[in-house]
Amino acid sequence: MGITMSPQDYATAFRVLAATARHPENIGQVVEQRILPRLPKQPSLLDVGAGSGKVAERLAPHFDLLTLLEPNRDQIAGFNHGKAKIFLEPFERYQSSEQYELVLCSHVLYHVPLSDWGGFIDRLLSFVRPGGYCLIVMAAARGPTYELCRDFSDTLLFGEHLVATVKQMGLPHEVIPTMSGFFTKTFEEMYTLCRFFVLEGCFTAAQLAALSAEEVRALDEKIRVHAERCRGADGMYRLEQDEDLIIIPKP
Repeated sequence: MGITMSPQDYATAFRVLAATARHPENIGQVVEQRILPRLPKQPSLLDVGAGSGKVAERLAPHFDLLTLLEPNRDQIAGFNHGKAKIFLEPFERYQSSEQYELVLCSHVLYHVPLSDWGGFIDRLLSFVRPGGYCLIVMAAARGPTYELCRDFSDTLLFGEHLVATVKQMGLPHEVIPTMSGFFTKTFEEMYTLCRFFVLEGCFTAAQLAALSAEEVRALDEKIRVHAERCRGADGMYRLEQDEDLIIIPKP
C-alpha cells in the first residue's frame, strides 16, 4: 500500500514552515547578543541549508556578504537579496577557498548519518575564519514537536546528540535553549504539517512503502489526533518546538 505526500502537501508544509517558524528571530537575537559583538566590522556569513532564506534575511543587516547553500531550488526560489550569493547545491559538494566570520547550519544534521557528524562539523569549521564562529541549530528532545515525533519513532536525532558529539570531539561550545514553533489557521494545514514531520522525519521510504492499508489508516488517525491537540482556545493551531543553538568558536 505505502503512503506518500503529494507535491501540494509538500508545498503547504514548506509554506507554513517558512511563514510561521519563530527560529529566524531566535537565531537573530542570539547572533546579535552573543556573536556579533565579538566579530570585526562587515563580517561575512555562510548559511548551510538556507531553506527559504528567512534566517539569512533576518541576519542580512549585520553582514557585508551572504553566501547561501540550498539544494532545493523550490525552497529558495522566493529569496533575493543584493548581498547574497546563492548556490543550489548541498554542503558536501560546495568547494571554495573562502572563509567566513559566521557559518550557520540550521536544521540540517537530521539528514546526515550520525557516524558522519564529526566529519561534517569539521568541514563546517574549516570554512570559519580564525576568531569566528559556527552556529548549529537543531530541535531538542523536549516539547510538543518532540512528543509528536517520539510517538512514531525512538531513533530520531536531536540537539542532545549534537552536544554529545561536540563534547566527544573536544570542541569548546555554548548551548542556548530556545522555543520556536509554527501555527496555522486551519486543521488541514496543521494536519499536513504534522504529517510532514512524521513521514519525513520518522520513517524511511522503504518503511512507508511496506505499510499495509490498515497500517496506513492507523498512522493517519494517529497523526490527526496530534493535529487536533494543537488547537488553541482562539481557534488557531499551534505546534511548539524546543530548539538548541550550539555556538562553536574557532580559535
